[in-house]
Amino acid sequence: MTDALTPDQALDYLRALSADIRDGVVLGADGRMLAGPPELADPARALLAAANEADDIEVATSGACVFAARSDRHAIVLACGCYALPALVRYDLRAVLGDLAGRRREAA
Repeated sequence: MTDALTPDQALDYLRALSADIRDGVVLGADGRMLAGPPELADPARALLAAANEADDIEVATSGACVFAARSDRHAIVLACGCYALPALVRYDLRAVLGDLAGRRREAA
């Protein structure tokens, strides 16, 4: 992939990969909201701030999971159902962060 995804395209792509994704946001490195529902921006920022040293975050409850990943340019936070596969969601988040930056993916 050579062209960078837009933040809206990134969320649409992630939703297409998993029916377990309920919603999500893309933030800029400065915390600015780039895509997703505005009401999720502040909780996403709070989660990222609480884990300020982490590049990948996973929080699970009995009914839902929240996943987050960040790079030097973007952060993505996803709210998922309890059946989301953690390793797969984290892999997809990393891949999409690369897509947002316009990095080429290696063929599988």
